[in-house]
Amino acid sequence: MKYGGKSVVKNNSAQTVIKKIISGLLKKNITPNLIIGGILLFGFVFIGIFAPHVTPHDADEMHYEHLKETPSTTFLLGTDRYGRDILSRVIVGTRTTLLMALTSTLLALFLGVIVGTTSSFYGGVVDIVLMRINDIFMSFPTLIFAMLVIGVLGPSMTNGIIAIGIIYAPRVTRVVRAQALNIVHLEYIDAAKVRGEFSLYIIFREMLPNLWPTIIVEGSIRLGYAILLTASLGYIGLGPPPPTPDWGLMAYSERGYMFETPWPVFAPCIAIVIAVIGVNLFGEGLKDILLAKGSRTKEAKV
Repeated sequence: MKYGGKSVVKNNSAQTVIKKIISGLLKKNITPNLIIGGILLFGFVFIGIFAPHVTPHDADEMHYEHLKETPSTTFLLGTDRYGRDILSRVIVGTRTTLLMALTSTLLALFLGVIVGTTSSFYGGVVDIVLMRINDIFMSFPTLIFAMLVIGVLGPSMTNGIIAIGIIYAPRVTRVVRAQALNIVHLEYIDAAKVRGEFSLYIIFREMLPNLWPTIIVEGSIRLGYAILLTASLGYIGLGPPPPTPDWGLMAYSERGYMFETPWPVFAPCIAIVIAVIGVNLFGEGLKDILLAKGSRTKEAKV
């Protein structure tokens, strides 16, 4: 689009961002980070979706004749102090952990995008007030603030999602606002204002489409943190209540027997590490594709 004799970039819609990613894949701009991260991430997603169908045993079934059994052909990762199969509980726990992490990340993105775009668009007193409130929320340590929220609302999966979403929303707000400030003063935004478009129209139809690459990358970063915080809440007893299979709760409940039977503790901890690494690698791979595509576009215009 040309306005005032100058070329202006407009409407990098969600479809356009998806096309960038697909185009990057088709042009073989595939990095090892994207491949490894994608395999790990979508592997966990697949396991989470089909968890009840891929577990070798019922995750809650107690085998009293196999208490604290070492890994064997029958129980590949052994059993816990109640005789429950560790592998089955880790697999089912994938669904619980990823569901909480994904949902809370989406909540954080939703809140952060709304506050960040609103703050950057209106500026002035609105921007100052919103950012000072944002700074107050960011000043709290994440785990302590989560404990405070869940302490007020009560421990449950839903309240855990709300707590994590509220914790990471201010961080998303900062990133989105910083990027939106580079857009809000562009000429096509001024043109929309001159046409008399409503503020919400300008924010969601003119500004937001150009923020999708930033939102996607930030979402992948927050997802990794959300997995860690979800497991941490489960470990301190503020996540899903027992006997729900949860990675953090599994490590917590078996910690007293770690020197006698370490596998019930190590298995969920290793799953947490692999999941976070997979998410971070996948996010880095997506960022490389989007940035590479953007740099080529700028070079072509020059």
